[in-house]
Amino acid sequence: MGKSVYTINAESPSVNGTAPAEVTKNGKADHDSDGEYREAGKFRTILPQILASTAKNFLLLDLGMAVAFPTIVIPALRGLKNRAPDEFLHFTPAQASWFGSVAYICQPIGSVLSGIILEPLGRKRSMILVNIPHIIGWLMLHFAGSLEEMYIAAILLGLGVGFMEAPIVTYVGEICQPSIRGILTSCAGVAVMLGFFMVYLLGTVTTWRITAAICVSIPLATMIAICFVPETPMWLLSKDRKEDARKSLQWLRGWVSPKAVEKEFQEMQRYSANAAKCTPCQKAQSVKCDHPPPTEWMKLQELMRKRNLRPFVLVMLLFLFGQLSGLTGMRPYLVQIFQAYGVPLDANWATVSTGLLGLMANIVCMMSIKFVGKRRLALFSLCFTSLSCISLAIYAFNVFPPGWTSFDVHEKVNTADGLNYIPMLLFFLLAFSTSVGVLPVPWILLSEVFPFKSRSMACGITAALNYAMTFVTTKTYFNLESSLSLPGVILFYGICGCIGVLFVYFFLPETEKRTLEDIEIYFSDNKRKLTDIHIRQYHREAQKMAVINGKEKQGIENSAYSESEK
Repeated sequence: MGKSVYTINAESPSVNGTAPAEVTKNGKADHDSDGEYREAGKFRTILPQILASTAKNFLLLDLGMAVAFPTIVIPALRGLKNRAPDEFLHFTPAQASWFGSVAYICQPIGSVLSGIILEPLGRKRSMILVNIPHIIGWLMLHFAGSLEEMYIAAILLGLGVGFMEAPIVTYVGEICQPSIRGILTSCAGVAVMLGFFMVYLLGTVTTWRITAAICVSIPLATMIAICFVPETPMWLLSKDRKEDARKSLQWLRGWVSPKAVEKEFQEMQRYSANAAKCTPCQKAQSVKCDHPPPTEWMKLQELMRKRNLRPFVLVMLLFLFGQLSGLTGMRPYLVQIFQAYGVPLDANWATVSTGLLGLMANIVCMMSIKFVGKRRLALFSLCFTSLSCISLAIYAFNVFPPGWTSFDVHEKVNTADGLNYIPMLLFFLLAFSTSVGVLPVPWILLSEVFPFKSRSMACGITAALNYAMTFVTTKTYFNLESSLSLPGVILFYGICGCIGVLFVYFFLPETEKRTLEDIEIYFSDNKRKLTDIHIRQYHREAQKMAVINGKEKQGIENSAYSESEK
């Protein structure tokens, strides 16, 4: 059986001194010496992790729908596209900018609160409760009789999205093995983009009110699906529920016997016990920590330690370059931007196409991340997003008159024969390249880079700040385009993407195929230079040393922590 994200030891005998089961060619373990159990094969080992991740991905499907919804509402209520004959609500450009961005300013509140309630409630209960604001929000949108009701519904959706982040990110990171953690984490992006695509498609073939009614079914289905998956073993261990944690691990590793997960469970207990110690006891490598549990103030102080600040700055800068890659700020206004560029495809169907390309890009990310790695995906993605934005700006500067904006009404844009296919293809390239790396990679890293002790709160705060940046990006897009013109603001995004390429090349380490403990040790090393982007694989080195020396090792030394914290 594969090792968990916490396993760093070499192979060793089973618990009672019996020889470990030998692995056969088909990937299954043979009977052990007393013939009591058989470990699950590779497919059966990863199947429950896939099922648990899929149940969690229903949340992300709903998240994608909530984020994409303003894209179909704004053109309808501004009278640009798909306005129902009996629709009585109307948006001005300023009101549209508020509706497109107000959810993002509420998401930070939800993210911070989710980080606080995640530890006492647990990952599973949190993922069930976060659906309640979305159920109310979708119903309010369907029956909305005023703009105020729509703003309140958008606020509820924003709070719900914020509540989702911390439990989603921590859940996948704590249930998956290193070999499939990257793939299953990147599935989150597929679910989000599927939500985008579904809303764009529904908004094209029906009204936005009917779309909102259909969206209510997703959080209801999510609550049912999550009831059938287990709580994470790490959270259960942190609450001293060892038997429940063991049963959870048995479920997640293929519904196996307790002996089949005994070695991994012991490693998980060791990691949990070390994470529960206070920092002085970790430095001293004390066997037991008798200090009282940390207060909320002490938890905030822990967030200010370098092993938390370093990954925080890294992920926040990646989020920043993702925000400034172009598509995030433009997303609520894609229909009118396509109209302004005069693409040959209907603006609504062009928006649907970007959602489909984003979905395909996330599938490519999911399938390739194990082999390509997060670092290369981020580099590839940022290179092509910046190239697309710069090319779109050059096209617009040469074809359109000065001061061209998408907020003016453009019934029909005439360009030279065939030229209007150029911006359409460039927008499609921008949509694909954004979703293949710029958007998913920071979220994947968020589930890996923070220490277990502060992971919940750190994930919540980081997600909150990302949504605050998203609010600024979407809310100021109207002002930026009014000041710089449409090609000017897209050129600005392209230049920011070029800076992002340099940042990723020099400072982003590769975390693929590294355990959570390898990553934690890397960020805890105070002697490491910022440009030292290699993460050592301590568990593999320990295994190699055990083979070379012909003896078993009981785990790596904790000196890597101690020396780095001195």
